[in-house]
Amino acid sequence: MLDVLKHMNSVWTGGGSAAVALFALVLSGCSTLPGSGPSNRQMAKDQNEDPGEREYTVVKLDVDSIHKLGGRRPVKLNETFRKTISGKSGFVLGIGDQLAINIWETSNDGLFSTLESKRARIDAMVDENGQVFVPYVGQVDVAGKSIEAVRSAIENGLKGKAVEPQVQVALKTNVSNNLAVVGDVNAPGRYAVPVGGVRLLDVIAWAGGSRAPIFEAEATIVRGETQDSIRLDEVLTQPGNNVWMEPSDTVQIMHKPRTFTALGAVTSKNRHPFKTEGLSLAEALAASGGLSDGLADAGGVFLFRFESAEILQEAGVAIPEILINDTVATIYRLDFNEPEAFFLARSFKMQDNDLIYVANAFAAEYFKFIRIYVQPLLDISRTSSVLID
Repeated sequence: MLDVLKHMNSVWTGGGSAAVALFALVLSGCSTLPGSGPSNRQMAKDQNEDPGEREYTVVKLDVDSIHKLGGRRPVKLNETFRKTISGKSGFVLGIGDQLAINIWETSNDGLFSTLESKRARIDAMVDENGQVFVPYVGQVDVAGKSIEAVRSAIENGLKGKAVEPQVQVALKTNVSNNLAVVGDVNAPGRYAVPVGGVRLLDVIAWAGGSRAPIFEAEATIVRGETQDSIRLDEVLTQPGNNVWMEPSDTVQIMHKPRTFTALGAVTSKNRHPFKTEGLSLAEALAASGGLSDGLADAGGVFLFRFESAEILQEAGVAIPEILINDTVATIYRLDFNEPEAFFLARSFKMQDNDLIYVANAFAAEYFKFIRIYVQPLLDISRTSSVLID
């Protein structure tokens, strides 16, 4: 490198036109060098452009933007699941359910009375036609009805036959009102939905809980043609997501760790998993080995994310006209030349599939140009001089 600098110095002192030409070559060459991404200067130029002229927006991370955009984004389940206030309203009998029917009469000489008791018990199972047989009443339609509706139908059928009948219907075995829990749980299977209803976390507890940590586990609820997924930590932190389940629901628990990708002038260019539930930008940079010495531009740390248009608008950020799946391609820019950047990075929460990119410093690009373009020319010049001598 010392020889290169001496030779460049001789060129500079030997002729102004040659020096200017070499300097121009350096400047033009640095812009055409292969690299892992845009430079900090290019990103800063894009930040000053009108967002309407491009398909993404650039946000500089400062105290104000961190306050508005740095926290976790609350996640809510589909309203179809959240509107079910209680499991009681959806409970009806079905084929295969076993019932215990108790009938009382006021007289000892009634249809169901005996010398020992004025009560008779009938055990019945709902048949393939959705009916149960009750003496002196006949076949009673049961499937699709509540226990109270069945009780009332039997009692009305006995009027005029039994002596002031009083009827009680109890569910012995719940076969039709059940749901399935599958996936990464300790005890997958089918579980009966009790008359009082059951919530999502209770169902997962029945199945032995998730095998993975809650911040790496995702629950998918399937109800008819509607389905939605949510991470278990979002259910624990937001009670509204601990929804009431309904018969025939399917709950799938999957191990899906959150990840982020680090590229550019970082020590470890890779896809990294979240090690904790609430990973910050500072922790993510540390997990990727930090900024690479001698290569990284401390003022060019960028985070790429598809952000909610509504959240950006509430924060006062201008958004482009073109959206991608109702989200905005957003680039957050952080300048580590500013001391407060370290505190800002600790306050900015990472999201699943975020991408961190650290730009190369201009000096690194300059020396890359010297190594790729100038050094071979100087070697050729030195070889030619030796051959001439």
